[in-house]
Amino acid sequence: MGAIHLLSDLLASQVAAGEVVERPASVLKELVENSIDAGATRIEVSFEEGGMRRLCVTDNGCGMDRSDALLCLERHATSKIKTLEDLIKVETLGFRGEAIPSIASVSRFSMTTHPSSTSHQEAVAGTAIVIEGGKITKVADSGCAVGTRIEVRDLFFNVPARKKFLKTEQTETAHLLQQLQVLAIAHPKIAFTCFREDREFFRLAATDSLAVRLRDLYGTSFLERMQEVPRKESEGVTLFGFFARPGEGRADRSHQFLFVNGRMVRSPFLSQVLRKACDGILAKGLQPPAVLFIEADPATIDCNVHPAKREVRFQEPGKIRVALLNAIAPIVGTFSAPTSKPFFLQEIARPYTLPRKASSFETATLGLSEAPLVEEKGLEKKGSVPGSRDPGTDPFLKFRYVGAIAGGYWIFEEGDGFVLLLVRAALERITYDRLLRTLAQGILERQQLLIPEVVEVSPAEAAWVMAHRTFLEKAGLEVDLFGEGPHANKSLKIDTVPVLLKEVAPSELLHQLLGDLQKEKPEETLGQGNKSLEEALARSVSAMTAQRERLSEDATTAMMLVGDLLRCDLPYATPTGKPTMIQFSEAELQRKFRG
Repeated sequence: MGAIHLLSDLLASQVAAGEVVERPASVLKELVENSIDAGATRIEVSFEEGGMRRLCVTDNGCGMDRSDALLCLERHATSKIKTLEDLIKVETLGFRGEAIPSIASVSRFSMTTHPSSTSHQEAVAGTAIVIEGGKITKVADSGCAVGTRIEVRDLFFNVPARKKFLKTEQTETAHLLQQLQVLAIAHPKIAFTCFREDREFFRLAATDSLAVRLRDLYGTSFLERMQEVPRKESEGVTLFGFFARPGEGRADRSHQFLFVNGRMVRSPFLSQVLRKACDGILAKGLQPPAVLFIEADPATIDCNVHPAKREVRFQEPGKIRVALLNAIAPIVGTFSAPTSKPFFLQEIARPYTLPRKASSFETATLGLSEAPLVEEKGLEKKGSVPGSRDPGTDPFLKFRYVGAIAGGYWIFEEGDGFVLLLVRAALERITYDRLLRTLAQGILERQQLLIPEVVEVSPAEAAWVMAHRTFLEKAGLEVDLFGEGPHANKSLKIDTVPVLLKEVAPSELLHQLLGDLQKEKPEETLGQGNKSLEEALARSVSAMTAQRERLSEDATTAMMLVGDLLRCDLPYATPTGKPTMIQFSEAELQRKFRG
């Protein structure tokens, strides 16, 4: 007998579930998208234990009769497409017919549905179906209202290998809320209600205004940092929404929502266009927040690329790029550079004493430690004059400052060649090393706010903060929920901020650390001991401080910076592995000019 055989329908569904159903948030996405495709104007979501124990979606859409309800449980059964031409120009959110059978195969699944009189005039009763791990155990009449209600319990109960990859309840809750928020942004004309552990978490009224929906989700402060992009058509592509005001940016793309024909997508192509448009007006490493809707002929967009429909391909990306740039051009052209006191020259710790001849910089500071790193290396004592150092042990003396170029690069003559140093990267490495020293002794020094600041965030962000309060407290940021009822789920009270970043607005600091927190996946880091947590925190804070620096380009400051950089353990790279300086030898220069 041959080795090749057909998979059973149940096993095939469980294999498909591995592509479509990653976590409770994936289930939520598929079920809510089906409700939207069914024409629902009200959608209610309730969940327990981050959706791992229970997740329920109820809508008032068109519903199904019994035959359709049973058929939708079969793989590749769908009402969305019939021919290849339908697939090419698909306009619905779902179309493959894989989600429902995949979800039902890895959970305890129940569905009640009743068709509307306009779609099925002969239907009298609704239908109730119960499925246990892909096997139908009950089919009966139901007196349910028009619409569909699907309840998913004990996700992955029969696939323990998949279940062990789920994260903590708080983390899964944050993913659920983030997914629901994205769907709510895409469809403001639909009313959404969310219950967590049988308590109302938030309620969004239907509205014709995208601005109202964004305000209800993220608060007025979010809208104040955005500028409306009026609806504009260019070569068959229509674009509208909101884009960050000049200078507004985040370390990640968590506030970058891009929709193509109503479908939320993660597109490196679109994100790169937005970032490129902000070159020169936004610090490197930051991403502009955006809520942008792109509408184009469905035949020119392929959304059948990824099983979870997260990615799209554009037949004519040039047109999309032009439409995007034309739409945001009036916003990015109104830049005015922000100013702030450089961290490098702030008096945070003891002053670093410079030579007497540099009188204007006598009390310039170098950061966090009680004493300079140079004492640990045994090279000199604090306050000594650089000219008295031992040339055989101090690499600092090999450098001679030449000048600054390109707004952030410094040139040093070194030996028979020269070194090109990126100031921001050097500051990041110096700050990182000093932060690790400080964190090894405890938390960052914090400053109590005279009046606690209340920050509006999304429900998903609030869940992230409460799940990782220990991480934030390590950074000197004490945060707690604020308010009562549903409003308590999107308002946070900040009581303290780290002294190191006391000049940063508390709301900006919270959003920055929150973005880095999600990117670093601290639910995995926390179990690895304090060292990993401290390194993640030091990377985040050092990058934040370095991005805000504006140093004087005089020789004294330059030599002081390169001196501290060379005394770091790994001076030639940032904590993320990017170079701080590049060396060019005389031999290399000669080769370049030989022609």
